Amino acid sequence: MNEVSITIHTKQVNEHCATVDLDGRLDASNAQTLKESLEQLIDGGITQLVVDLTKVPFIDSAGLAALVSTLKATRRVGGNVLLTGVQPQARTVFSLTMLDQVFAIHPSVEAALDSLEEAGAPSG
Repeated sequence: MNEVSITIHTKQVNEHCATVDLDGRLDASNAQTLKESLEQLIDGGITQLVVDLTKVPFIDSAGLAALVSTLKATRRVGGNVLLTGVQPQARTVFSLTMLDQVFAIHPSVEAALDSLEEAGAPSG
């Protein structure tokens, strides 16, 4: 099986919030790498993650599992994972699995960050 890379770019917004831009397919070949990267952020005190899926054309069950695992980890510390830029294939997968009812999905990173501010999420 050829490993397909995914690029993970994180930017800390404040003491408790970071954005995560993904670029590439999110599947079994790289889901564990993503999960470990996001766990490191949570272990470092990040409780609010905004994950931008604009450049992710495909997500499989392993990719979903990595996102769900991260969501559970953030919720254990009073945080959340917000998704943005969900592409058509991924939107279908989220809908079929009813995870679109579990994750907060926003049209843009800015909209997600605004929703955190409005909800009074920790801002550092």
